[in-house]
Amino acid sequence: MASLFASGLLAAPLIATGTASAAAPETDLVLAVHEAETGVESTRLTCDPAAGQHRLAQAACGEIEAAGGDFTQLPGTDPQVCTFDYRPVTAVAFGSWRGEPVRYVQEFPNRCVMEQETGTVFSF
Repeated sequence: MASLFASGLLAAPLIATGTASAAAPETDLVLAVHEAETGVESTRLTCDPAAGQHRLAQAACGEIEAAGGDFTQLPGTDPQVCTFDYRPVTAVAFGSWRGEPVRYVQEFPNRCVMEQETGTVFSF
């Protein structure tokens, strides 16, 4: 399921850029979260400066910076108690971080675990 979701997401142009600009941001990411119950949520995040539709753009860019652009190393949040409910959620990031390609797909057992491990990056 996660690979089908990611493949479809990568193949579909989710966000139109509108007008062409002289210099595209070096950090331009599409972030998405898929849950069976709620479907797909997605947003766009640009950094340097932090912008896009992400409601916590500044914090998300800071966390990605702290991880050196490696989504597997995101600092996450302070430990919290997550239930053992199995409601799988898939987090996807693709685009570029400081000019380097990004393709991240990770499934978590539930949203609480995802937020604990990825911080504000997928909290939009």
